[in-house]
Amino acid sequence: MDQRDPVREFLRLHLSAHGAVVEDVADGLDALLPVEAAAELGVPEEVRFAFDGSVDIAAATVDARLGSPVLERAVAARRDRHPLATVAFAGELPRPLPDRFPVLLNAVRAGAIAPRVRVAARYLVAHLRLTLQGDELRSTLLDLTVRLSDGACVAALDLSRSYAIAAAPLTATERSAASETLRRAVRQAAPATLAGALAAIGRRAQRDLTRIAEYYTSLDGEMARAVARVRSDDERRRRVAKRALLPDELAARRAQVRERLSARVSAELIAAVVVETEADRYAVPVRRRTRSDTVVVERRAADGTLEGPKCAGCGTSTLHLYLCDERLHTLCDDCGQSGRLDRPRCAGCRPRSALPLAVSVEDVTAALQLGGGG
Repeated sequence: MDQRDPVREFLRLHLSAHGAVVEDVADGLDALLPVEAAAELGVPEEVRFAFDGSVDIAAATVDARLGSPVLERAVAARRDRHPLATVAFAGELPRPLPDRFPVLLNAVRAGAIAPRVRVAARYLVAHLRLTLQGDELRSTLLDLTVRLSDGACVAALDLSRSYAIAAAPLTATERSAASETLRRAVRQAAPATLAGALAAIGRRAQRDLTRIAEYYTSLDGEMARAVARVRSDDERRRRVAKRALLPDELAARRAQVRERLSARVSAELIAAVVVETEADRYAVPVRRRTRSDTVVVERRAADGTLEGPKCAGCGTSTLHLYLCDERLHTLCDDCGQSGRLDRPRCAGCRPRSALPLAVSVEDVTAALQLGGGG
């Protein structure tokens, strides 16, 4: 019996998490399952899971090898029910807001900072599996921390000092904010996180296009010489017509390369942690041209980290911010366009749809003149 068999260990942990009593035996696992767990797996309440292929309906023995129906149902159940923990942090003593924050890049302070207010703060720490599916499969892990009050991406929390609590479930507003932020963060993080895999796809595309260009250049030359050698007009017309089809064949080959190497990025939530703590909130009055507003800066009581408002462009929390001309939307260094933020340029006034992820390579076949047309 191999205690380190991953299939056996997964099934043991899965059954235990559902309240089953599990015991190791020489050829598998004996289990006494709750009624709901047994119905979900489609097995009797008292059952033996075998890993050697033996099945005995009369003795309530079912096959639990990799690829078996019962194991597939267990895996599907685990993927549908993401582990969710709820923890809290004890708040630290309040500290004053440094004078240098927030950094206003195209605006000025319009008065004194309002007195500190301590508020409850909730965060979602999401553990995602980012997968790139193309001619091969690549995956990596991505951890994101989301402030649930407005959906801003913030700095990670050190969960080692947290303690478990029974927290309230996410509200509809928190779910919507977190879902939108995670989708946007995945799109933004994918090019850098999967840079190695995307670069490999680009190299393969460049190699294949180069080989195609060399092949069709050589083939076109051979066909041209064959046309010059023939003496019959009918044969010449036939060879010229065949050579004229080369551009269409090249376009079809190019499309095949594009389809074969096309990459699709997906993200799956593996687990999540809801964090409750406190935050010291500071309201900073600001003015941009003739308009005034208030920028909110928070200091997490859990670890003292400062957090600024949410960027209207990328959704991250920023302490170095621009304000747009029309509605004073907050934008970070990258989205602020050096302060040129009239209505058409502001990502908050005119949200922009995300560009699709693409791998761009130089197409050496595009300049080819085939079939005698050039």
